[in-house]
Amino acid sequence: MKLSVVIANHNHRVFVGAAIESALAVEWPDKEVIIVDDGSSDDSRSVIQSFQGKAATYFRPKSGQLGAHIFGFAQSSGDIIIFLDADDLLEPEVMQEVAKVWRPGVSKIQYRMNLIDAAGAQLGTAIPQFLRQNDSEKLRRIFLRTMTYATPPGSGNAYSRDFVRDAFALAPATIPQSDAVLLTLAPLMGDILTIRRPLARYRIHATNAMALRSLDAAKLRIRLEQDIELAELFRSAAGRLQLAVAADPLSRSFSHLQYRLASRLVEPSGHPFRGDTVTGIGCRLVCAAIIYSQMRLRDRAILLVWIIACTLTPSYCRRNLILWRFAAISRPQPIKALLGAFSSLRSPRLPDRA
Repeated sequence: MKLSVVIANHNHRVFVGAAIESALAVEWPDKEVIIVDDGSSDDSRSVIQSFQGKAATYFRPKSGQLGAHIFGFAQSSGDIIIFLDADDLLEPEVMQEVAKVWRPGVSKIQYRMNLIDAAGAQLGTAIPQFLRQNDSEKLRRIFLRTMTYATPPGSGNAYSRDFVRDAFALAPATIPQSDAVLLTLAPLMGDILTIRRPLARYRIHATNAMALRSLDAAKLRIRLEQDIELAELFRSAAGRLQLAVAADPLSRSFSHLQYRLASRLVEPSGHPFRGDTVTGIGCRLVCAAIIYSQMRLRDRAILLVWIIACTLTPSYCRRNLILWRFAAISRPQPIKALLGAFSSLRSPRLPDRA
């Protein structure tokens, strides 16, 4: 099997060199590294050009993540594709572990990611939470009912070439993030296998989602609008495959409903779902958490407390509760310590890179 690592970069001059080095260091005899600079306006070009001869490098006008990944994929020839974000890192053994469990019919293999800060120091936590069972059929059934499953961000996935080709053919131009398209279609178009071991590192820094430090109602609305587009893609792909799904899958989506509740609470006047009430969303979110069997009992309890607190506390407290839910880095140390005592996300530190 040949591995292709495709790195799309936009203005990550500070991080892209480390990402490329980690891809080149993957311990696999048959691999290629492809870097697509997506119209960067910083000094990314000079960093990327320093790897010419070791990796294939391309510089293109900005087209967004989806456009850059489609272009990079077209230049690749691997059987397994990893789309490595320019601010993340791969572990050297990632392909060895993927190859151990790979089989025909798999759309992707997913693995955990250790969190690191902007300087590369490990935070001692890994995402996401995976249950011990590795049952792709059960995962698909859950996804068809809830449009939700436990998945890492983009760099935490190794995709089948055939799946990526078919998924990109269905991708609407209105969704700029290829990660959103691939993660939505993967359970429908093949089997998903899970490795509970961390095989990549997710970097938290000033410009990514997990570094959010203040609530922005506009960003919440953008997220909800994208969810609506993804639901349409979900229904369309399921119809092509003759898979039965709910008429309104978002009404059962554990992930979507959290953002929907936050949007309704933060800025009711701009909330895109006009008929929503706080009580109604809260009840649907509780039901979705019950249906969503990939969540541990203690995490359901934490979520229930969060829902009740968000609906009952004054608005100035509510904003902090919402922020702490979606941006772990913003949580005060006492909150981090309390959640850490119950969390299953703690992870042994991997060897630091020189």
